[in-house]
Amino acid sequence: MSPPGETDADRGLDFGAAARRGAFFGVVAVAAAVLVATLPGVDDVRDRLAAAEPHWIAAAAVCAVGSMLGFVRALWAVFDRVVPWRRALVLGLAEQGANVLLPAGGAGGPALGAYVMRRLGVPGRLATERHAALFLATSAVSFFALALAGTLTSVGVLPSDVSLPWRLVPAAVAAAIIALAVVYARLPAPAKPARGRIRTAAWRVRRFVHGGMHTTYHLLRHGDRFLAAGAIMYFACDVGSLGCAFEAFGGGGPPVGDFVLAYALGHAGALLPTPGGVGGTEGGLIGMFVVYGSPLSLAAAAVLGYRVFQLALPAILGAGCLLRVRHVLAHPPPRELVAARFEGLDP
Repeated sequence: MSPPGETDADRGLDFGAAARRGAFFGVVAVAAAVLVATLPGVDDVRDRLAAAEPHWIAAAAVCAVGSMLGFVRALWAVFDRVVPWRRALVLGLAEQGANVLLPAGGAGGPALGAYVMRRLGVPGRLATERHAALFLATSAVSFFALALAGTLTSVGVLPSDVSLPWRLVPAAVAAAIIALAVVYARLPAPAKPARGRIRTAAWRVRRFVHGGMHTTYHLLRHGDRFLAAGAIMYFACDVGSLGCAFEAFGGGGPPVGDFVLAYALGHAGALLPTPGGVGGTEGGLIGMFVVYGSPLSLAAAAVLGYRVFQLALPAILGAGCLLRVRHVLAHPPPRELVAARFEGLDP
Protein backbone atom coordinates (compact mmCIF):
# COMPACT_ATOMS: atom_id res chain seq x y z
CA MET A 1 0.00 0.00 0.00
CA SER A 2 1.20 3.49 -0.83
CA PRO A 3 1.86 5.99 1.92
CA PRO A 4 -1.03 8.39 2.61
CA GLY A 5 -1.17 11.25 0.12
CA GLU A 6 1.30 9.68 -2.30
CA THR A 7 0.25 9.86 -5.94
CA ASP A 8 1.22 7.75 -8.93
CA ALA A 9 3.34 10.63 -10.13
CA ASP A 10 5.23 10.67 -6.86
CA ARG A 11 5.93 6.96 -7.16
CA GLY A 12 7.12 7.41 -10.73
CA LEU A 13 9.54 10.19 -9.78
CA ASP A 14 12.23 9.33 -7.27
CA PHE A 15 12.90 12.74 -5.74
CA GLY A 16 15.11 11.22 -3.04
CA ALA A 17 17.40 9.79 -5.71
CA ALA A 18 17.44 13.16 -7.47
CA ALA A 19 18.49 14.90 -4.26
CA ARG A 20 21.24 12.34 -3.62
CA ARG A 21 22.53 12.68 -7.17
CA GLY A 22 22.47 16.47 -6.89
CA ALA A 23 24.51 16.23 -3.69
CA PHE A 24 26.93 13.88 -5.45
CA PHE A 25 27.54 16.39 -8.23
CA GLY A 26 27.98 19.13 -5.67
CA VAL A 27 30.72 17.12 -3.96
CA VAL A 28 32.34 16.33 -7.33
CA ALA A 29 32.30 20.02 -8.28
CA VAL A 30 33.92 21.07 -5.01
CA ALA A 31 36.54 18.31 -5.28
CA ALA A 32 37.35 19.28 -8.87
CA ALA A 33 37.72 22.93 -7.91
CA VAL A 34 40.05 22.03 -5.03
CA LEU A 35 42.16 19.76 -7.24
CA VAL A 36 42.49 22.34 -10.01
CA ALA A 37 43.44 24.98 -7.43
CA THR A 38 46.03 22.88 -5.58
CA LEU A 39 47.46 20.15 -7.80
CA PRO A 40 51.01 20.73 -9.06
CA GLY A 41 51.59 20.59 -12.80
CA VAL A 42 48.31 22.22 -13.82
CA ASP A 43 49.43 25.83 -13.67
CA ASP A 44 48.58 26.41 -17.34
CA VAL A 45 45.03 25.13 -16.80
CA ARG A 46 44.60 27.38 -13.74
CA ASP A 47 45.90 30.37 -15.69
CA ARG A 48 43.46 29.74 -18.52
CA LEU A 49 40.52 29.32 -16.14
CA ALA A 50 41.45 32.52 -14.30
CA ALA A 51 41.72 34.48 -17.58
CA ALA A 52 38.37 33.36 -18.97
CA GLU A 53 36.60 35.91 -21.19
CA PRO A 54 33.12 36.58 -19.73
CA HIS A 55 31.35 37.21 -23.04
CA TRP A 56 32.46 33.84 -24.41
CA ILE A 57 31.39 32.16 -21.15
CA ALA A 58 27.96 33.74 -21.56
CA ALA A 59 27.84 32.55 -25.16
CA ALA A 60 28.65 29.01 -24.04
CA ALA A 61 25.76 29.14 -21.58
CA VAL A 62 23.37 30.45 -24.24
CA CYS A 63 24.38 27.66 -26.63
CA ALA A 64 23.88 25.08 -23.87
CA VAL A 65 20.33 26.36 -23.32
CA GLY A 66 19.78 26.27 -27.09
CA SER A 67 20.81 22.62 -27.14
CA MET A 68 18.30 21.82 -24.39
CA LEU A 69 15.56 23.57 -26.36
CA GLY A 70 16.52 21.56 -29.44
CA PHE A 71 15.90 18.38 -27.47
CA VAL A 72 12.52 19.72 -26.35
CA ARG A 73 11.60 20.49 -29.96
CA ALA A 74 12.56 16.96 -31.02
CA LEU A 75 10.58 15.45 -28.14
CA TRP A 76 7.51 17.50 -29.06
CA ALA A 77 7.77 16.36 -32.67
CA VAL A 78 8.37 12.67 -31.96
CA PHE A 79 5.07 12.54 -30.08
CA ASP A 80 3.15 14.39 -32.81
CA ARG A 81 2.70 17.48 -30.61
CA VAL A 82 0.20 15.58 -28.47
CA VAL A 83 0.72 18.05 -25.62
CA PRO A 84 0.92 21.87 -25.83
CA TRP A 85 4.38 23.37 -26.31
CA ARG A 86 4.64 24.61 -22.70
CA ARG A 87 4.00 21.13 -21.33
CA ALA A 88 6.43 19.65 -23.83
CA LEU A 89 8.97 22.18 -22.55
CA VAL A 90 8.38 21.03 -18.97
CA LEU A 91 8.69 17.35 -19.90
CA GLY A 92 11.75 17.86 -22.13
CA LEU A 93 13.64 19.81 -19.48
CA ALA A 94 12.57 17.29 -16.83
CA GLU A 95 13.91 14.41 -18.93
CA GLN A 96 17.25 16.15 -19.37
CA GLY A 97 17.37 16.86 -15.66
CA ALA A 98 16.54 13.23 -14.95
CA ASN A 99 19.43 12.10 -17.14
CA VAL A 100 21.73 13.99 -14.78
CA LEU A 101 19.95 13.62 -11.44
CA LEU A 102 18.33 10.18 -11.55
CA PRO A 103 20.06 6.78 -11.78
CA ALA A 104 19.98 5.37 -15.30
CA GLY A 105 18.79 2.04 -13.95
CA GLY A 106 15.71 3.67 -12.42
CA ALA A 107 13.72 6.65 -13.65
CA GLY A 108 16.27 8.04 -16.09
CA GLY A 109 15.23 10.50 -18.77
CA PRO A 110 13.70 8.07 -21.31
CA ALA A 111 12.06 5.99 -18.57
CA LEU A 112 10.56 9.13 -17.03
CA GLY A 113 9.32 10.35 -20.40
CA ALA A 114 7.78 7.00 -21.32
CA TYR A 115 6.08 6.85 -17.91
CA VAL A 116 4.57 10.32 -18.33
CA MET A 117 3.41 9.64 -21.88
CA ARG A 118 1.72 6.42 -20.79
CA ARG A 119 -0.07 8.36 -18.05
CA LEU A 120 -1.21 10.86 -20.70
CA GLY A 121 -2.81 8.07 -22.73
CA VAL A 122 -0.11 7.07 -25.22
CA PRO A 123 -0.02 3.25 -25.61
CA GLY A 124 2.80 1.79 -23.52
CA ARG A 125 4.83 0.11 -26.24
CA LEU A 126 4.41 3.12 -28.51
CA ALA A 127 5.61 5.48 -25.75
CA THR A 128 8.74 3.36 -25.30
CA GLU A 129 9.45 3.04 -29.02
CA ARG A 130 8.97 6.77 -29.60
CA HIS A 131 11.48 7.54 -26.85
CA ALA A 132 13.88 5.06 -28.42
CA ALA A 133 13.33 6.90 -31.71
CA LEU A 134 14.07 10.22 -29.98
CA PHE A 135 17.38 8.84 -28.68
CA LEU A 136 18.30 7.33 -32.05
CA ALA A 137 17.36 10.47 -33.99
CA THR A 138 19.46 12.73 -31.77
CA SER A 139 22.34 10.21 -31.88
CA ALA A 140 22.09 9.88 -35.67
CA VAL A 141 23.05 13.53 -36.09
CA SER A 142 26.41 12.79 -34.46
CA PHE A 143 27.09 9.97 -36.93
CA PHE A 144 26.09 12.11 -39.91
CA ALA A 145 28.31 14.93 -38.63
CA LEU A 146 31.18 12.47 -38.14
CA ALA A 147 30.80 11.11 -41.68
CA LEU A 148 30.47 14.59 -43.20
CA ALA A 149 33.37 16.18 -41.31
CA GLY A 150 35.63 13.20 -41.96
CA THR A 151 34.80 13.19 -45.67
CA LEU A 152 35.20 16.94 -46.18
CA THR A 153 38.56 17.00 -44.37
CA SER A 154 39.73 13.89 -46.23
CA VAL A 155 39.07 15.38 -49.68
CA GLY A 156 40.52 18.77 -48.73
CA VAL A 157 37.33 20.84 -48.69
CA LEU A 158 37.93 21.62 -45.00
CA PRO A 159 41.42 22.13 -43.53
CA SER A 160 42.84 19.58 -41.13
CA ASP A 161 45.91 19.27 -38.92
CA VAL A 162 45.90 15.47 -38.50
CA SER A 163 46.90 12.54 -40.68
CA LEU A 164 44.47 11.00 -43.16
CA PRO A 165 43.54 7.91 -41.07
CA TRP A 166 42.22 10.14 -38.26
CA ARG A 167 39.85 11.73 -40.79
CA LEU A 168 38.95 8.91 -43.16
CA VAL A 169 38.48 6.00 -40.73
CA PRO A 170 35.91 7.76 -38.49
CA ALA A 171 34.00 8.89 -41.60
CA ALA A 172 33.95 5.37 -43.06
CA VAL A 173 32.86 3.75 -39.79
CA ALA A 174 30.11 6.34 -39.24
CA ALA A 175 28.83 5.91 -42.82
CA ALA A 176 28.81 2.11 -42.42
CA ILE A 177 26.83 2.36 -39.16
CA ILE A 178 24.28 4.69 -40.79
CA ALA A 179 23.88 2.35 -43.77
CA LEU A 180 23.46 -0.73 -41.56
CA ALA A 181 20.91 1.07 -39.40
CA VAL A 182 18.83 2.06 -42.44
CA VAL A 183 18.95 -1.49 -43.85
CA TYR A 184 17.97 -3.01 -40.50
CA ALA A 185 15.14 -0.52 -40.05
CA ARG A 186 13.66 -1.55 -43.41
CA LEU A 187 13.78 -5.28 -42.69
CA PRO A 188 10.61 -7.05 -41.49
CA ALA A 189 10.12 -7.29 -37.75
CA PRO A 190 11.74 -10.41 -36.24
CA ALA A 191 9.39 -13.37 -35.90
CA LYS A 192 8.55 -14.57 -32.41
CA PRO A 193 10.10 -18.00 -31.63
CA ALA A 194 7.77 -20.89 -30.99
CA ARG A 195 9.28 -21.71 -27.60
CA GLY A 196 12.26 -21.25 -25.32
CA ARG A 197 12.73 -18.60 -22.63
CA ILE A 198 16.16 -17.50 -23.84
CA ARG A 199 14.98 -17.25 -27.45
CA THR A 200 11.92 -15.32 -26.39
CA ALA A 201 14.01 -12.92 -24.30
CA ALA A 202 16.40 -12.39 -27.22
CA TRP A 203 13.43 -11.83 -29.54
CA ARG A 204 12.05 -9.15 -27.25
CA VAL A 205 15.37 -7.30 -27.33
CA ARG A 206 15.56 -7.60 -31.13
CA ARG A 207 11.95 -6.47 -31.47
CA PHE A 208 12.62 -3.41 -29.30
CA VAL A 209 15.76 -2.45 -31.25
CA HIS A 210 14.08 -3.05 -34.60
CA GLY A 211 10.96 -1.16 -33.50
CA GLY A 212 13.02 1.82 -32.40
CA MET A 213 15.05 1.92 -35.61
CA HIS A 214 12.00 1.37 -37.82
CA THR A 215 10.11 4.14 -36.00
CA THR A 216 13.09 6.49 -36.26
CA TYR A 217 13.46 5.85 -39.99
CA HIS A 218 9.76 6.37 -40.59
CA LEU A 219 9.53 9.54 -38.49
CA LEU A 220 12.59 11.14 -40.08
CA ARG A 221 11.18 10.48 -43.54
CA HIS A 222 7.47 11.04 -43.03
CA GLY A 223 6.97 12.50 -39.54
CA ASP A 224 7.06 15.99 -38.11
CA ARG A 225 9.85 17.96 -39.80
CA PHE A 226 10.74 19.51 -36.45
CA LEU A 227 12.11 16.16 -35.28
CA ALA A 228 15.12 16.50 -37.59
CA ALA A 229 15.34 20.25 -36.92
CA GLY A 230 15.30 19.71 -33.16
CA ALA A 231 17.88 16.92 -33.31
CA ILE A 232 20.22 19.07 -35.42
CA MET A 233 19.74 22.04 -33.08
CA TYR A 234 20.44 19.80 -30.07
CA PHE A 235 23.76 18.71 -31.61
CA ALA A 236 24.84 21.99 -33.21
CA CYS A 237 24.24 24.12 -30.13
CA ASP A 238 26.14 21.65 -27.96
CA VAL A 239 29.09 21.80 -30.36
CA GLY A 240 28.75 25.58 -30.29
CA SER A 241 28.83 25.60 -26.48
CA LEU A 242 32.12 23.70 -26.48
CA GLY A 243 33.48 25.96 -29.23
CA CYS A 244 32.63 29.03 -27.14
CA ALA A 245 34.40 27.44 -24.17
CA PHE A 246 37.54 27.04 -26.28
CA GLU A 247 37.35 30.72 -27.23
CA ALA A 248 36.74 31.71 -23.60
CA PHE A 249 39.92 30.06 -22.40
CA GLY A 250 42.35 31.23 -25.06
CA GLY A 251 41.11 30.05 -28.46
CA GLY A 252 43.35 28.15 -30.82
CA GLY A 253 41.28 24.98 -31.03
CA PRO A 254 41.40 22.63 -34.02
CA PRO A 255 39.95 23.65 -37.43
CA VAL A 256 36.19 23.20 -37.69
CA GLY A 257 36.29 19.77 -39.36
CA ASP A 258 38.76 18.38 -36.83
CA PHE A 259 36.77 20.04 -34.05
CA VAL A 260 33.59 18.15 -35.01
CA LEU A 261 35.54 14.87 -35.29
CA ALA A 262 37.14 15.34 -31.86
CA TYR A 263 33.77 16.29 -30.33
CA ALA A 264 31.90 13.29 -31.75
CA LEU A 265 34.63 10.77 -30.98
CA GLY A 266 35.34 12.20 -27.53
CA HIS A 267 31.74 11.79 -26.43
CA ALA A 268 32.19 8.03 -26.67
CA GLY A 269 33.66 8.39 -23.17
CA ALA A 270 30.11 9.03 -21.93
CA LEU A 271 29.41 5.32 -22.48
CA LEU A 272 31.31 4.53 -19.28
CA PRO A 273 28.81 3.65 -16.51
CA THR A 274 29.46 6.68 -14.32
CA PRO A 275 26.83 9.14 -12.99
CA GLY A 276 26.17 11.76 -15.66
CA GLY A 277 29.16 10.45 -17.62
CA VAL A 278 31.45 12.23 -15.14
CA GLY A 279 35.07 11.27 -15.74
CA GLY A 280 34.50 9.34 -18.95
CA THR A 281 33.16 12.27 -20.96
CA GLU A 282 35.83 14.69 -19.78
CA GLY A 283 38.62 12.19 -20.37
CA GLY A 284 37.33 11.23 -23.80
CA LEU A 285 36.91 14.82 -24.97
CA ILE A 286 40.25 16.06 -23.63
CA GLY A 287 42.06 13.07 -25.11
CA MET A 288 40.46 13.47 -28.55
CA PHE A 289 41.09 17.22 -28.72
CA VAL A 290 44.75 16.66 -27.86
CA VAL A 291 44.95 14.03 -30.63
CA TYR A 292 43.40 16.52 -33.06
CA GLY A 293 45.97 19.19 -32.24
CA SER A 294 44.72 21.20 -29.27
CA PRO A 295 47.16 22.06 -26.44
CA LEU A 296 46.45 19.95 -23.36
CA SER A 297 45.92 22.94 -21.06
CA LEU A 298 43.43 24.53 -23.46
CA ALA A 299 41.53 21.30 -24.02
CA ALA A 300 41.32 20.63 -20.27
CA ALA A 301 40.12 24.15 -19.41
CA ALA A 302 37.59 24.27 -22.27
CA VAL A 303 36.13 20.83 -21.58
CA LEU A 304 35.81 21.51 -17.85
CA GLY A 305 34.07 24.82 -18.51
CA TYR A 306 31.77 23.25 -21.09
CA ARG A 307 30.84 20.38 -18.79
CA VAL A 308 29.83 22.79 -16.03
CA PHE A 309 27.07 24.07 -18.29
CA GLN A 310 26.25 20.66 -19.76
CA LEU A 311 25.58 19.23 -16.30
CA ALA A 312 24.52 22.21 -14.19
CA LEU A 313 21.92 23.75 -16.51
CA PRO A 314 19.92 20.52 -17.03
CA ALA A 315 20.19 19.78 -13.30
CA ILE A 316 18.96 23.24 -12.27
CA LEU A 317 16.27 23.72 -14.91
CA GLY A 318 15.28 20.06 -14.87
CA ALA A 319 14.90 19.91 -11.10
CA GLY A 320 12.16 22.52 -11.17
CA CYS A 321 10.49 20.84 -14.13
CA LEU A 322 10.54 17.47 -12.37
CA LEU A 323 8.24 19.06 -9.81
CA ARG A 324 6.09 20.54 -12.57
CA VAL A 325 5.59 17.10 -14.16
CA ARG A 326 2.98 16.38 -11.51
CA HIS A 327 0.97 19.36 -12.79
CA VAL A 328 1.22 18.02 -16.34
CA LEU A 329 -0.08 14.64 -15.18
CA ALA A 330 -2.89 16.28 -13.25
CA HIS A 331 -4.02 18.20 -16.38
CA PRO A 332 -3.67 15.73 -19.26
CA PRO A 333 -4.94 16.42 -22.79
CA PRO A 334 -8.30 14.86 -23.72
CA ARG A 335 -7.99 11.09 -24.08
CA GLU A 336 -9.85 11.17 -27.40
CA LEU A 337 -7.26 13.62 -28.78
CA VAL A 338 -4.39 11.34 -27.79
CA ALA A 339 -6.18 8.30 -29.21
CA ALA A 340 -6.83 10.11 -32.50
CA ARG A 341 -3.17 11.10 -32.88
CA PHE A 342 -1.98 7.50 -32.58
CA GLU A 343 -4.95 5.69 -34.10
CA GLY A 344 -3.97 2.81 -36.33
CA LEU A 345 -0.40 2.60 -35.02
CA ASP A 346 0.74 -0.70 -33.57
CA PRO A 347 0.99 -0.25 -29.78
